[in-house]
Amino acid sequence: MHLITLNLTDLIVSLLRGTLKCYEPDSKETWDFAVFRLKDPWKKHGKLVADASRYLPGSFDRPPRDPAKKISSGFKAWEFLLYVYGLLPGLLRHVLPSDLYDHFCTLVSAVRVVLQHVQHPEQLPQAHANIVEYVTRFEDLFYARRDVRLHFVRPCLHTLLHVVPETIRVGPGPLHSQWTLENFIGNITREIKQHVTPYANVSERAYRRCQVNAIKAMIPALADPEPTLPPTSIELSNGYALLRARDRVERAVSAAEGRAIHSFLHQQGLRLNPLWSAVVRRWARLAIPNGQVARSAWKEVARELRGKQPRRSRMVKLHGDRFAEVQYYFPYDINGRLEGLAMIAPFSSPDAALLTYSRGTLMACTHPGDTAREVIFARDIVSVVAMVPLPMTASEAREEDAVAKYASRYFVVEKPGLDIAWFAGRVENPAMDEDGFDLD
Repeated sequence: MHLITLNLTDLIVSLLRGTLKCYEPDSKETWDFAVFRLKDPWKKHGKLVADASRYLPGSFDRPPRDPAKKISSGFKAWEFLLYVYGLLPGLLRHVLPSDLYDHFCTLVSAVRVVLQHVQHPEQLPQAHANIVEYVTRFEDLFYARRDVRLHFVRPCLHTLLHVVPETIRVGPGPLHSQWTLENFIGNITREIKQHVTPYANVSERAYRRCQVNAIKAMIPALADPEPTLPPTSIELSNGYALLRARDRVERAVSAAEGRAIHSFLHQQGLRLNPLWSAVVRRWARLAIPNGQVARSAWKEVARELRGKQPRRSRMVKLHGDRFAEVQYYFPYDINGRLEGLAMIAPFSSPDAALLTYSRGTLMACTHPGDTAREVIFARDIVSVVAMVPLPMTASEAREEDAVAKYASRYFVVEKPGLDIAWFAGRVENPAMDEDGFDLD
């Protein structure tokens, strides 16, 4: 936990800001990697990070705050994790020199693999090769074999080389990382009532919790019930469920949505009258087996138009590494079986050039607008993701019609360590909505 989310991130941010100690005859003026050394670029970058928070779903837990204001005042490990390995691949591309950006993406590519709770053995050799390359090139790009920069090479770089071998030896990192322990420490310290004797008090609180847990283990009926689906939900197959809010009556759909429904039902082998007009009863949310709750544009956009800024949870990842914005969900009887369906606006495929340029860490997709609609099974939704606006580079900004070409381009941020968060108890309650939407 500390190696990846605190030690490495502190080194990376210190290099970008140029806050490391500089010894003569070295000069910070020669530090091409310190792109945020001056105040204005750092403040602009901090605003980009703060503006990105509304695009991160609520299931991503605490979003990173403006680092230009908050990085020295209690920036949490989870914020560093989202900031460095989630947002920076998209927010550094337009400011970092290409060789340094490639070097950074080498690390991100490896870290995203080792953070997985379920490891795929075929991915580990490449992850280890990326880590070795990152550490080796670090000495060329930053340390540059200069004794005045020897302090750049911190012990965390050497420790990083052992991550994959230790994963092979003892198992995935989330099984023995400190996320669960740190979560417990946060919980138990919040229970302190006697601040004059905090250590004695926290020991007593922990002792009482052990007693309660022992009683619950002996008498399971006394344990707190797990969050369950509300009675108004519609349970689907494979752990999916439609959740309120919902339409009170069936409603007609737009022309584009009608064509999408016709096309989908035709693919399912249903014969339809060409004059048949589709009507649906919309549902706002979908419970996913991974513990996330996906919302839809039907309710979120309406809330945004009222001046609110809920964190968006309507962008989803589909099977086949496709991404889409969900418009709404609806149940439909197909061949005598009730199925949950989703009306989506599919994003374009990730830009192949940027994917290669970023070592597979930057998936930039274009939103299709209001014309493209598609119907899918709700069970095709894998997870909720963030789609964050991708800043233009200087060369892109100089292109003709740059705004028209790039304004609707977003980059994907998947929740790092989704299984880790699940272990720590950070899952959504399907019976509630943290943003306060009307669930009736």
